[in-house]
Amino acid sequence: MLTVILVYLGVGAVAGVLAGLLGIGGGLVIVPMLVFCFSWQAIPSESIMHIALGTSMASIIFTSVSSFLAHHRRGAVHWEVVRRIVPGILVGTFLGTIVASRLSTGFLKGFFGFFLYYVAIQMLWDKKPKPS
Repeated sequence: MLTVILVYLGVGAVAGVLAGLLGIGGGLVIVPMLVFCFSWQAIPSESIMHIALGTSMASIIFTSVSSFLAHHRRGAVHWEVVRRIVPGILVGTFLGTIVASRLSTGFLKGFFGFFLYYVAIQMLWDKKPKPS
C-alpha cells in the first residue's frame, strides 16, 4: 500500500512539474501516467482509459476551484461571463461523460493519442488562440 501511495505522489509531482514547465493542462500529462499506473496495478484493461480520464476530470474539480478562488480574491473574475458559461459547462460535462462512458477503450486511447499529437504540433508551431 505504501508503494502505491509513493508511486502516485511521484506521478502527481512529475505531472505537475511537466504541466507547469510546458504550460499545458495537467490532464495531458497525468492521463498517460495514470494508464501506466493502472496497468501496473492490474486493473482490467477495458476499464483503464475510462478510469484514467475520470480520475483526471475529478482532479480538475479541485484545481479549478482553487484557481477560481485565487482569481476571485484578486478581483479578476467577471461574474457576468461566469453566469453565461456555467450552464454550457455543466451540460457539456454531463453529455461528454455519457458519450465517453459508451466509447470503447481502444477508441478513447486513439482519440487521446491524436489529441496529444495535435497539441504537440500546436506547441511546436507556436500556435496560440487569439485573445478575445
